[in-house]
Amino acid sequence: MGDVLSKEEIEALLSAVSEGKIPHSEKKKKPSFRKATISYNFKRPALISKDQIRVLEFLHEDFTRSLGVKLSGHLRTTVEVEIVATEQLTYTEFIVSLSEPTYIVVVDVSPLSGQIILEFNPLLVFSIVDRLLGGSGKSSQEARELTSVERAIMDRILSLTLESFKEAYAHIVPLKTSVRAKESNPQFVQIASGNDLVISCIFKVGMGQNYGTMTICYPVSTIRPILPRLSSKRWISEKEEEGEGESSQILQKKLLEAKVDVTVELGKAEVTVLEFLRLAPGDVVRLNQPVNRDLLVKIQGFPKFYAIPGKVGRRRAVQITSIIRKED
Repeated sequence: MGDVLSKEEIEALLSAVSEGKIPHSEKKKKPSFRKATISYNFKRPALISKDQIRVLEFLHEDFTRSLGVKLSGHLRTTVEVEIVATEQLTYTEFIVSLSEPTYIVVVDVSPLSGQIILEFNPLLVFSIVDRLLGGSGKSSQEARELTSVERAIMDRILSLTLESFKEAYAHIVPLKTSVRAKESNPQFVQIASGNDLVISCIFKVGMGQNYGTMTICYPVSTIRPILPRLSSKRWISEKEEEGEGESSQILQKKLLEAKVDVTVELGKAEVTVLEFLRLAPGDVVRLNQPVNRDLLVKIQGFPKFYAIPGKVGRRRAVQITSIIRKED
């Protein structure tokens, strides 16, 4: 046990403190139990929780993967689609944020009530149009409305986008989409009142060095019926329940949609190099294939069918007569 100070020592210590010989020790700050204040804008309440926003981002990641594959096949180049931001804002703020002119599509999403907006930035639109018309995909810097030809080209892109959109929402709610209107001026689009809250999802679409943005706008009133299903726990459990069975079905569906090369052999002939060099228009090369024998049909270079030649309208065609088995 430590030494106990005597009365005289205590008085001497107090005297030294009062005379300034011993400095006062600083008072410890009492811990503050006051809660930190959090700013809250009652004019623009956050109706969507962070957990629901997170699930929306997960859902849109599936959308970006599917759309990237579809656009890569259609544009014959590598297309990367990624989600950049998910924001809650008023409808007026969303409309003001859009460029003018732009390419806006109003889409009905049944069985949900109301519409959503798909907005393709002009940089993205002109880049896609240039690519499909034989260019490198370089975007025009000119701000103008789309021509009728450019709108027709974008109709196919819109169709692919809506296909991927429905696939992403398939396990949340089966959607049927239909185009309500197409506009170039954002001020002419009114799917909600100015103070209504909307969810804006911005995507970056890149083709090599060229890229543009695409935006999906959801009024909260439109997606309110499915908000209870947008929880991370439910999302994970439903993903696990899908299992390998659905994965195999998706793989099978993708395989059925895959394009393959089909060739038909009319016959073979052997000629010398000299005979080949002397060939001229009008010459006849005799093949080793009898007229009354079925032709060989190859899929990706492998023999698969026998067929007879013919015509369908003005096009040449073949009619399958039998299948070549593995044992054959």
